[in-house]
Amino acid sequence: MGKNVSDYKIEITKALKAVGKYSRGLDIQITSLAGALCTLNKANAEIDALETVTIKVKSRYGNDTLAPHPVFKIQKDAQDSVTRQMKALGLTAEGLIGVDDDDPLIDLTKKVKNATRKKANIIKPNNEDQAL
Repeated sequence: MGKNVSDYKIEITKALKAVGKYSRGLDIQITSLAGALCTLNKANAEIDALETVTIKVKSRYGNDTLAPHPVFKIQKDAQDSVTRQMKALGLTAEGLIGVDDDDPLIDLTKKVKNATRKKANIIKPNNEDQAL
């Protein structure tokens, strides 16, 4: 069985506390994000069980037509909500699910970021320059 809303609330609260952004005033926002994550998880599980991505529907003229399965709209709405809620809470996916230190892509990204950084070159004016 998948996670429920309270499981997600616990994870989100831990992630916020880990980055020093948690306060009790965020509980409604946390609940909203937890609900969106739970909905997204259920929609993804339902999509995994589908054999086709379309369903037959009757048009107003009585003809059979194909339409996208409704679970795809639910999934998209949940994804949009998760993105908005995480942005509002200042969370990244990395902060919520944790970082895999053994991930070579993360290691490469860190190396590239560190290689492109240059030490700041601060030029201080001489006392003679100030007199001009």
